[in-house]
Amino acid sequence: MSGAEKKRQFERLWKGETPKGTNPQKRDEFRSRMKSACQQLGLRYTKVNSRRIYLGELARDDDDITRVGEVRVRHPPRRHLRGH
Repeated sequence: MSGAEKKRQFERLWKGETPKGTNPQKRDEFRSRMKSACQQLGLRYTKVNSRRIYLGELARDDDDITRVGEVRVRHPPRRHLRGH
């Protein structure tokens, strides 16, 4: 699937559009999944962050993220390394 096609698909899912019209239940279900993904990555739940997750732009783990099972855990900076 191309990037442009994936962006269009995200917009359709975000709006809840189906071949028969708009489906609020599907829209809410998709947005709930995106909210969970944002929370798991420690991001604010917004349409922009949801789109970045859906398109795979935030799929890589940073150095401060470890996995515990399938859950990604972000470690805060160490206090003694913060610099005063």
